Amino acid sequence: MPCQVVASDFTVDGISYNITSAEEHTVAVTSGTIRYVGSVVIPKSVAYGNVTYSVTTIGSEAFWGCSGLTSITIPNSVTTIGEGAFYGCKKLTSIII
Repeated sequence: MPCQVVASDFTVDGISYNITSAEEHTVAVTSGTIRYVGSVVIPKSVAYGNVTYSVTTIGSEAFWGCSGLTSITIPNSVTTIGEGAFYGCKKLTSIII
């Protein structure tokens, strides 16, 4: 099953993001056009367009159907994980928060 394609605002180091608050400089991880595989490490913050954003959310269905995803590391800046974020991730065996 391929990952669901969702529009993203930008991609940095292979991870797609949507800006959730331009004023507070926060972003959510989204599926974008990325097919996440192997180990993924989500950073606490990400710089884009001369702005540093705090990663606070893993969006709904962000990793939907990423059957090749095996592990993920989530920073303590993430306070929300959306519904179905890891649905269909059949090889996901490790989540580190």
